[in-house]
Amino acid sequence: MQNAHLSELVSFVYDPSVTCYILQPPFDPHESYPELPFVVKGNEQNGVYSMVRSLLTNLRMDAENIGTKFWNPFRELVKPGDNVVIKPNLISHTHYLGKSALYSSIVHGCVVRPIVDYLHLAMQGQGTILIADNPIVGTDFNALMEFTGIQDMVDILNARGYTKLAAIDLRPRILKESKSGEFYYQSQRGDPLGYVDINLGKESLFSEFDDRPETKYYTLADPSIDHVDPKFKGKSETDRYHNSQAHVYTISKSVLNSDLLINIAKMKTHCKAGVTLLLKNAIGVVYGKGCLPHWRQGIPPDGDSSSCYPPAWYIYMQQLYVKFRKTMRIHRFPGFRKFRNYLQRKNFIVGQYKHLEHGNWKGNDTIWRTILDLNRILLYADKTGIMRDRPQRGYFGLIDGIISQQGEGPMAGNPRVTSIIFGGFNPLIVDACAVKSMGISPQLINCISKARRINKWKLFPDEDFDISLPEIDVPVFNFKLPKGWQ
Repeated sequence: MQNAHLSELVSFVYDPSVTCYILQPPFDPHESYPELPFVVKGNEQNGVYSMVRSLLTNLRMDAENIGTKFWNPFRELVKPGDNVVIKPNLISHTHYLGKSALYSSIVHGCVVRPIVDYLHLAMQGQGTILIADNPIVGTDFNALMEFTGIQDMVDILNARGYTKLAAIDLRPRILKESKSGEFYYQSQRGDPLGYVDINLGKESLFSEFDDRPETKYYTLADPSIDHVDPKFKGKSETDRYHNSQAHVYTISKSVLNSDLLINIAKMKTHCKAGVTLLLKNAIGVVYGKGCLPHWRQGIPPDGDSSSCYPPAWYIYMQQLYVKFRKTMRIHRFPGFRKFRNYLQRKNFIVGQYKHLEHGNWKGNDTIWRTILDLNRILLYADKTGIMRDRPQRGYFGLIDGIISQQGEGPMAGNPRVTSIIFGGFNPLIVDACAVKSMGISPQLINCISKARRINKWKLFPDEDFDISLPEIDVPVFNFKLPKGWQ
């Protein structure tokens, strides 16, 4: 096992013997620890639990008590009666390569379990621990809970006395498809505390475009626009949130109500942002993805959807597929999905991975602004949604790289066993460490390299901080990047 830390700001644990997640909830540790007398010892080897515990030790959390029964790593971050939100990356319940590949897309319950135990210790069983996320609109949340084991873990731990521990779907609506092939939204409960609009106005990183009223902000989560026509310039749902007058994000109140936010991300590449780690994982704290600009329609210099427009034949093939989907419902034919996935695996399929579109390239100058705006909100917005000058809640970030994803991430990349986790108290620093391990220059990742330009509600620890982290030697895996980033 290899361990390292940098001035107690960031740490990693690398253990090549840990290559998978244990699958039996509630993911008990395989050995007893003196500081956790209430935790039941399991029979199955749980290397992930040991790695997370080592990570907290490396960070010198509650340093004076390490190795004793009095060790309480979250002692300084949370107290009895507080509200804690654990925000894992739970993007989707499917992967086109099958269930075994899904482990590379989402955070598994056995990564969450040790964090829950140490929070329960610090809070003395008082307060709330909420495991929450806002997956993509078509995700089956119940299937996701079953696959990750998170709901079973919650139920078992509650029966053992972990009071007020819950897992919730923050989405107020989910995307459905009618029999005619039309998409529509279906309402559901969502965040029990509701949502609040936060307008960053001229402090938003999008204010740079306020003098260009023709700018159109798009996201694939908006079913009202034509995603096939690359020259489509109609008004989008996102334009209602972002325009020359305002830059609004609708945030879950349960997240803002937290005294401590635990951000648990996956180690993955991302077709739009380059990587998806802690900073990108902030995407899942909103009401709906409609308030999140993912690209600006058009090609440079007017937009950043792609470097050039795709050929006419490609657009025609896309339109033909949409027509057949609606009129013949070919996607419902027996075996169609398996056939489509086979073509995608063999790179025969005509789709977004064959030609770059929807901002899936390194020239995307939009998504990093969304990511950094959201992270500033997470740190500086108070419980009512008012932006303050000082951070309003504690923060701890963990990146799960036991089984990572490279290539066309975040949902269609290839799994890769990397047996590593990262953690720390500043998302930008922890991401920079993970990016170094992925073999990617931090200068290539805009949400890291351009965070220095922020003047208000800063994320950088200081102006002289070197994001290349020359002090840390990490295992380097040389991840394969998405096509648009090669």
